[in-house]
Amino acid sequence: MSQTLTVARNDFRDVRRSKLLWGVMGIYVAFTALILYAEGTASEPDLATALFNQVFLTTLLLPLIAIAGSYLAIAGERESNTVAFLLSQPTSRAAVVTGKFLSRSLLIVGSLLVAFVVGGLIGVVMYPSLELGVSGTFIVLTVVFVGAYVGPSVAISAATDTRSRAIAGAVGFYVLTDVLIVFENFSLVDAVRFLLAETLGLELGQHFYEFVHNLTPAGSYLNATYLIFDPANHLPIEPLGVIPFYLKPWFSVVILLAWTVVPLAIGYWRFRGAELG
Repeated sequence: MSQTLTVARNDFRDVRRSKLLWGVMGIYVAFTALILYAEGTASEPDLATALFNQVFLTTLLLPLIAIAGSYLAIAGERESNTVAFLLSQPTSRAAVVTGKFLSRSLLIVGSLLVAFVVGGLIGVVMYPSLELGVSGTFIVLTVVFVGAYVGPSVAISAATDTRSRAIAGAVGFYVLTDVLIVFENFSLVDAVRFLLAETLGLELGQHFYEFVHNLTPAGSYLNATYLIFDPANHLPIEPLGVIPFYLKPWFSVVILLAWTVVPLAIGYWRFRGAELG
């Protein structure tokens, strides 16, 4: 544990100066303030409605922040060979992976809290109530969503040995699990449906394709918002009825946590056997 904390502390000092990370984070803070301000000028401002309008931006932009802050966590040091010096100290490879994940997560969550503080100040001034139950759940769920992209980003960084491969892997993961989920004109689910139904002739129920959607971090985050927002009031779809447990919002939170842990374990396994130097 002491090795992990040492790696995390030193890495936090280095990465906090990233202009790319703070630039993307600044865009998120600005749009958060704009969305909350716009809803706050309504005749009857409602914070839950403002947060619902924030979901799309969060789903699309927050993974970019996680990737910008994490994709070079280990690959950058492997390419420059500074990781060999780090491992020459009494530091294990497991401590490097977990320490990098911890530092990048804390930095991104900390910067994310800046957006929530700004939003809270606007809420105090412009809204009749902060609706702490709704806003608190939204913050916790969003923090879990951060981990679901920091984990894979650090894992990809641990499994690759050059910057170019790390960024290619991270961007590919983002496009596959976020862009092709948020934008439905051509989605990952449609591609799977075409392959299985149109090409192979397999007749699979709608629940299967909904599960494919929810298996992605972005899909799970969107589905988990049922924990916050009443579908009858905010979502342009039918309210949840009798559905399998694996499509329920609480299970989507489990999937998000799995995206945090499982890729890290795979990334460590690849990094543990990698030749350095």
